[in-house]
Amino acid sequence: MIGLSLLGQVVLTDEMTLDKAIQIALLNNREYNAYKLKLDQSKALLSSAFSLDKTNFFVGYDRNNVADNGYPLNIIGVEQSFSFPTVYSAQYQVNKSSISMSEKELERQKLFLTMNVSKAYYKLIYLMNKEMHYKILDSLYRNFALDSESKFKRGDIGNLERMNANARYQQVKLSLNSLKYEKEEACQRLNLLLHAETRIMVPYEPLRELELHETDLESDPGLQYRKLETQQQKELVKLEKNRLLPDISLTFYNGTNRFADAQNYRGYEIGISVPLFFAGDKSRIKATEIGVAISKNMEENYLIDINLKIAKLKSELKKYRESLDYYHTTGRALSSEIITSSQKSYKMGEIDSYQLVQSMENAMIIEVEYIDWLMQYNDIVLELNYLTM
Repeated sequence: MIGLSLLGQVVLTDEMTLDKAIQIALLNNREYNAYKLKLDQSKALLSSAFSLDKTNFFVGYDRNNVADNGYPLNIIGVEQSFSFPTVYSAQYQVNKSSISMSEKELERQKLFLTMNVSKAYYKLIYLMNKEMHYKILDSLYRNFALDSESKFKRGDIGNLERMNANARYQQVKLSLNSLKYEKEEACQRLNLLLHAETRIMVPYEPLRELELHETDLESDPGLQYRKLETQQQKELVKLEKNRLLPDISLTFYNGTNRFADAQNYRGYEIGISVPLFFAGDKSRIKATEIGVAISKNMEENYLIDINLKIAKLKSELKKYRESLDYYHTTGRALSSEIITSSQKSYKMGEIDSYQLVQSMENAMIIEVEYIDWLMQYNDIVLELNYLTM
């Protein structure tokens, strides 16, 4: 089992499964949590569509504005401006689109995170499986090197044979040591994705072939995001066109004075603001219309890119599928036969210990190649199962 020491913390030990690792990542991963906050931010901005201009309070005094008691009026009033009502509904639709886009972006990041955690987890399982085979080789060559040393001291073999045996043992030992560092890097990778607070133990299990799910482009949040982006650009065009409609202003005021026989004189004004110069407004509308074309092109380009990605992944998958099929139909049986035959021949004295070890290594190479192929195959399966861009 492999332990992940997390950020040097003194923590409890917890055995990890893939499902558990994904759950922890979805709770703790800082980048994923940032996208959750972006969604909350979009939701918080929804009601900002109905924001009004600041209310204007005013007071006034004019000697020409005389009340019935012969004294000028002191005026106090309030004024509020509004955009045309359809502007608010158009802005509301734009804000709703932002929420939908944030939701799809969060879904996309969830797919990425789930895929990356799965890859990191299975990378550890793969390295443990590979290490197991190299430990067998290490044991074989260590015993062979010791046996060669004894034979050399007895004068049964020459110095060259002794050195060759020791050199091969050192090569296997270095490969095993390299696997140790690869496992540590894989541990750190999983640790970075999980941001967990416990010491994680990933148990050994045989590396298995993952199931390929059917590819459904319509459910891809990346594509849905592009479509929503195009829709939002269309809504922005509507918003800019609605802003050409008149603004409305309402004013309410009251006039009076502090002299005898003073009365309250209430009044109101209703006004509209219309654009007299359209150059700036037209340029904004034109810019948003160009934005629609840009988004549509990006959407179409996304479809092209993801279909190319699918074709490439499926081509690679086919290549590794053929390699795996070779192992299942021929390689596994060949490996088993080499082991059985070499052990039998050694016992009968038909081959020496060096030939036995070489035969065992050849059989082990077939098994290690199978693990390598299976790891590559599973990586592609994960890419296709969590397909997005």
